[in-house]
Amino acid sequence: MLDERFPKNHRLRKRREFKYVKDNKVIRTVTKNLVIMAAPNYMDWSRIGITVSKKVGHAVKRNRVKRLLREVYRRNKTIFKAGYDYVLIAKTNFSPATYDELYQEIAQALKTATCVKR
Repeated sequence: MLDERFPKNHRLRKRREFKYVKDNKVIRTVTKNLVIMAAPNYMDWSRIGITVSKKVGHAVKRNRVKRLLREVYRRNKTIFKAGYDYVLIAKTNFSPATYDELYQEIAQALKTATCVKR
């Protein structure tokens, strides 16, 4: 059985960690609902940070978006390359209806992502 835990050391929690990804990104890809950035973290696992603006909607909608994104990461860690920090930024017009649609969007984006520098 795969490890589907989501411990604290797999999360970006501090502002400086998010800022590091923004400043040192090697991958930046835009999808219908997300902006995905990645930067090397020099660890043996990937970490994820999620940003959802108030422009996305009220608290219930923002929390649902965050839950969906966390679940995609938790259940599909293999699509996120180890050794990178990822920041997922929800766009204002975020509107996937299901978990499967969101998973397909992220998987496709990470599969076709190319380095922007280095």
